[in-house]
Amino acid sequence: MDLSDWFKGFEKGIARLSSEQRAAFFSECSKNCVDGGVLSIYRKLYKDANGDMDVFFQMADELPGVKSEIVEKGRVYHLIFLECTCGLCKKGYVTTPLLCECSRQSVLYSLQNLWKEQKFRVTLCHSILQGGQNW
Repeated sequence: MDLSDWFKGFEKGIARLSSEQRAAFFSECSKNCVDGGVLSIYRKLYKDANGDMDVFFQMADELPGVKSEIVEKGRVYHLIFLECTCGLCKKGYVTTPLLCECSRQSVLYSLQNLWKEQKFRVTLCHSILQGGQNW
């Protein structure tokens, strides 16, 4: 069996999960992904921003492939990824927009890892896999 055939079953399986089940499933996947790379970038931003969330998001706007906006200081931010960087998507194994829950969970995990005392809500407004255009 070709690996791409296996992922067709994977996509069907995640489609059968409730949104809560997908969140739980992808929260674990996202931790592995983030811990292996992007969290170190976010930690450096956090350190350089001295833990100031507004400064953090201003600096995040300077990262390649990322656009960041402060909507309401200290409370609401937009973090926009200008391309899908998921290896599974880039290799064509997974095409379902349901995979974007992994991205949502990775942002949530990263923020909670940096600001341990804070509670966060991350909302996926749209995604490239859902047909959203680059900003």
